[in-house]
Amino acid sequence: MTSGRTNKSTGDVITRFTNCLLVRNNGFVQLDLFVNSTTGRIISPQDSFYGNNVRPTKTVNLGGRILSPGFIDVQLNGACGFDFSVIPGDGSESAMAEYGKGLAIANKGIVKTGVTSYLPTLITQRKEVYAKVNL
Repeated sequence: MTSGRTNKSTGDVITRFTNCLLVRNNGFVQLDLFVNSTTGRIISPQDSFYGNNVRPTKTVNLGGRILSPGFIDVQLNGACGFDFSVIPGDGSESAMAEYGKGLAIANKGIVKTGVTSYLPTLITQRKEVYAKVNL
């Protein structure tokens, strides 16, 4: 991997993902993908190189892995056996620490399914639960 220096002409960090499979037309193709890491946008290497004389400032070799967009779950009540609405024990500091551990397990688990962000939701509960759960 090359360094993450910025491009001298634009100040942007251009990341080239190489040796990866991209989803195209119901299948996979092996192509490099270029992302302006400053704006988060996928860019055309031809426009970047030939039009603006901008080269990648960082290269990431994905070793033949699939590179695809992440999913956003807009209503998630829990995951991996963890329910956002259930506070263990009496809601004490140690119980809330246990809640945090469960939340961490859920976060690690859902990433494996392709979900990169989510909106945690609570099923109907007593009002005390809402005050204690600070997601």
